[in-house]
Amino acid sequence: MTFDDGIIGIYERINTAGKGELPKPALRLKSRHYFSYEVLGYNRYYEAKKIQDEISDVIDIERNRNISNQDIVVIEDDDSQYQVSMIQHAFDEDGLKITRITLSHINEQFNFET
Repeated sequence: MTFDDGIIGIYERINTAGKGELPKPALRLKSRHYFSYEVLGYNRYYEAKKIQDEISDVIDIERNRNISNQDIVVIEDDDSQYQVSMIQHAFDEDGLKITRITLSHINEQFNFET
């Protein structure tokens, strides 16, 4: 498998507000990865619709067990931000260890940690 569709950043949400201030969410970079798009199947798409989750894409990266469903994925060529909806650690058709990430649309755009 080639991860030649682009580069993503995996970000964790942090609170940059001082003590006693209203929460001020921002994103802190955890890791960067080359990725490839995977087919978004009908079953996955419609099962997500049942629980009001709007699945956008499914991507594969080299295996990384430090990703959480609380993380945000940013696709670097267009700066789109997505919520990690589901993480699956699997093997591709060549036997390579991969992490398959299901991405959901989010309405909120976060700033990056400065």
